[in-house]
Amino acid sequence: MSERKILMIINFFPPTGGGGVYRPLAFVKYLSRLAWKVTVVTPQSGEFWISDHSLLSQVPPEVRVVKTPSLSGLRILNTLTLGRRTGSKRSSGAFGALRNLGEFFLLPDSYIGWIPFAVEAARKLCHLERFDVLYSTSPPDSSHLAALKIRGTFAIPWVADFRDPWINLYLRKPATPLHQMMQRRMERRVAGADCVLVTTRWHEEKLRESYPGIRIERIPNGYDEEDFHDLTDSRPPAHPFTILHSGMLTLGRSSRPFLEGLSRFCNRSPEFARELRVTFLGARESENEAWVQRFGLEGQVVFEDNIPHHECVRRECNSHILLLIKHDDERYRGLVPGKLFEYIGARRPVLAVVPEGEAMDTIVSLNRGEIADVQSPEEIADKLSKMFRLSQEGRLDDSYVLDDVPTYSRRMQTARLNEILERILEER
Repeated sequence: MSERKILMIINFFPPTGGGGVYRPLAFVKYLSRLAWKVTVVTPQSGEFWISDHSLLSQVPPEVRVVKTPSLSGLRILNTLTLGRRTGSKRSSGAFGALRNLGEFFLLPDSYIGWIPFAVEAARKLCHLERFDVLYSTSPPDSSHLAALKIRGTFAIPWVADFRDPWINLYLRKPATPLHQMMQRRMERRVAGADCVLVTTRWHEEKLRESYPGIRIERIPNGYDEEDFHDLTDSRPPAHPFTILHSGMLTLGRSSRPFLEGLSRFCNRSPEFARELRVTFLGARESENEAWVQRFGLEGQVVFEDNIPHHECVRRECNSHILLLIKHDDERYRGLVPGKLFEYIGARRPVLAVVPEGEAMDTIVSLNRGEIADVQSPEEIADKLSKMFRLSQEGRLDDSYVLDDVPTYSRRMQTARLNEILERILEER
């Protein structure tokens, strides 16, 4: 097979950390093994408030990474330290106010200031050589607008990958009807890509309904099996009973529902509470510590800052239960957190505090753990009690199906992406 060239517009890329990095990073890594010569255009470090330099080791040395300046809103805020951030914690009130301000003035999002730099870098590359395919990924949605400009100039086949739906249409309420109209117009233009990738059935249905005739493919989020190669024999220790939440706690995805249920469990069974340790690992809003104090859980719950991803994965494999928390918001019902698939890769039971939707359906269909209604502290306490008893009886792992799920393998998903790319090129 002859070598193909792909130009990838990726805003969140190592050493940036966080959940938005892993899917495009895996595509970069595995496409480079499938006879693709990969070039990535990405901002210089400092575009996001989470970093993980250990992820740089996963970028193959043959991949060309072109780093550009940027004047994004969040970069400027980080530079001025207006977000009142300490380590992996930022002020809930300050960030919320700044985000609302940015959504009014910056469209489609606060990363719009990267577009001219990304486009200029890509244009220079395209003048020097011919690329077979152009790829962009969101969020932020502004990355697709950069790709739209590049495709308009060089007529390169373009794949637009939506890890989440268009943020300021589906997940945030537009500031005014005019904002909504402008955001919809931008989404419509991006929907005209040669192929649109989505991660969920819900998003696929929404886009087909809005844009009949759109060319769309669904590749769900997943896990990179190479992250777990040396952890296949990892098991949690006998004591204490450990629950781990790994990943970001945001303004919408708060620890409060789980902590209220945990408080009821501890009040019911104080003898069990002494055997219980809950860790929230990663970036968070400051309000989460306040809920721990309010519910009197200082003895059971701790918060830790971000750690390198390989260490995070090891901690997941060594925990009794992995906790998944999802927004209690109708706008998020169709989303499946990417962290769920990493939990599946860790092969540990999941306690999901989620509303009805695709995330719940995934866990139930795989028999991967327990579901508790995000609005029911009593049900959360009941499911905690059940899983704790199973562990005490030595039956926790046997009560759920913890096998690998090839459908969610990043390597296999990249093979699917490769088929899509090849098909697009054959049709040209």
